[in-house]
Amino acid sequence: MRASAADPGYAVRGTGIPAASAACGSSDEGGGGGQTAADFPPPTSAPSDAKKGGTLTLVGSGDVDFLDPGAGYYQATYIVDYPSLRALMGWPPDEANAPQPDLADGQPKVSDDFKTVTFKIKKGVHYSPPVNREVKAQDFKYAIERGLLPGVANGYFKSYAPLVGYDQAEAAVEKNDKVAPNISGITTPDDHTLVLKLTKPASATTVQALSLPIGSPVPEEYAKQFDAESPSAYGDHVVATGPYMIENDSSGKLTGYSPGKSITLVRNPNWDPSTDYRPAYVDRIEVQEGFSDVNSAVRKVLTGDSMSLFDILPEPQGFKLAATQYPDQLGLVPGSGDRYIAMNTSKPPFDDINVRKAVVAGFDRTAARLARGGALAGDIPTHFIFPLVPGFEESDGKNGFGFDFLSHPSGDAKLAAQYFRKAGFDSGKYDGPAITMVGENAGVDKQVTEVARDEFAKLGFKVDLKEVSSDTMYTKFCNVPANMPNVCPTVGWIADFKDPQAVLDVPFNGEIIQPTNNYNWPLLNVPAINQAIDKGRFVSDPSKRPQYWANINKMITAQAPAVPYNWDTQPTVWSSNVNAVLNLNNATIDPSFTSLNNP
Repeated sequence: MRASAADPGYAVRGTGIPAASAACGSSDEGGGGGQTAADFPPPTSAPSDAKKGGTLTLVGSGDVDFLDPGAGYYQATYIVDYPSLRALMGWPPDEANAPQPDLADGQPKVSDDFKTVTFKIKKGVHYSPPVNREVKAQDFKYAIERGLLPGVANGYFKSYAPLVGYDQAEAAVEKNDKVAPNISGITTPDDHTLVLKLTKPASATTVQALSLPIGSPVPEEYAKQFDAESPSAYGDHVVATGPYMIENDSSGKLTGYSPGKSITLVRNPNWDPSTDYRPAYVDRIEVQEGFSDVNSAVRKVLTGDSMSLFDILPEPQGFKLAATQYPDQLGLVPGSGDRYIAMNTSKPPFDDINVRKAVVAGFDRTAARLARGGALAGDIPTHFIFPLVPGFEESDGKNGFGFDFLSHPSGDAKLAAQYFRKAGFDSGKYDGPAITMVGENAGVDKQVTEVARDEFAKLGFKVDLKEVSSDTMYTKFCNVPANMPNVCPTVGWIADFKDPQAVLDVPFNGEIIQPTNNYNWPLLNVPAINQAIDKGRFVSDPSKRPQYWANINKMITAQAPAVPYNWDTQPTVWSSNVNAVLNLNNATIDPSFTSLNNP
């Protein structure tokens, strides 16, 4: 999971912006004149006649979180990481299922018990100046180990908890937080072999996690001086392994990064294209930040030259402009995440499963989706694993499991009444004490909040609504179980990687509910589900894992912990002379594959 800056509860790899925040839908749910997301498929490959050269400019409102690969966790950060930092495993633009070898020389060898993973490291890959030397296996070991340092504070390091020696390494950091600890389960028999030994059969998530930036090598002899600081200063001196590097001086100090203003990537002189799948067409990538007027930024890109979007997603006006007047310059990436209205299952009235089922059954989910953009925004969910994630098809895809309370997207008042009566409300509507709802006070999330208020009121609820800023909603209410209202109406999730555990574990596992920074918004705590999740972490057989997690998905969906109203698509726009290539994994433009018509 990645928490975002301006929209912390929606973990869209920390873009700082809600995914698919457009609202150009009409009352017929056919936003943009009857169009759907299928009318704007994302381009995932460069044209056969793509030209080299030129500068691609990315227009953004905010900044990256960290340029240090051990700390970076934002979706926009990955737009910079993909061209400059190569990991053991990578995500070609058209790959939606599993990461492919990048700095690994082929797929890793996994032992029969799924407890040992062996990588061969590609030869002939060199760091950018000033390090220059060849990448070695030891650099990956250091890259992982430094993630335990508080000065790096990696957001997803628990993915490596099954490593042999992990607990001892944590203890070592408590004694000395300036030096990366040794993790005994990571060994390097030679300069081009990396071996990971696990205490449990967790190879599936371990390999996936090595496609994240922490799977990028870090040269210890260069970085350890920066890692002795807290926070680490390596992000100000980061070296590249990809076709591009952030502009720097002879000492390695970044000169191409001005926080909150701009990022400039230039060609890495040490990059060898024969070792890489990235074509790297453009000569230069410039990120221009600080565009607070989203609609103006979108128009600037659509009518300009050599531009695309960085962390900006079109709002209603801009989205409609792109869909109706510049349809060839708009791409929508499916499987970008999900949106739902969380009900607090830990206290009345939503501790009663029949009340929850009544709400889901009677709720007009098309109205909530319309607030985000109608049919262009994505499909209405029937369960909690979203498209392109293993386990989705095993959950019968868009059809779902056939639960009656999810069978009527526009709401079924009669079915809702039946569930209310099962819960003891003889009138067929809720007539108990008022419920509390804390929602957002701006943008499309305000619209969704108000739809939720009206839908609950329609079902008989008296709603005490508090509208606050996005960060206040999460940090003071929805992410704090002690202050959790009955309803949090604008939450959602995206996975760190294409794995069903990354979709279901944190949001629905009762065993990891924590007093702050809690992302199990329904506070769902069902022992059978918790136990199944705990076991599922170590189901590594790829022929069995998707179905196992689909079964967990069914258990969670059966609990009706939330009102799921959107499987998001994420929009990107570009200028007419740009041959944009979008990355299905990150749901954003991929500068390493994008080219210009006349560079």
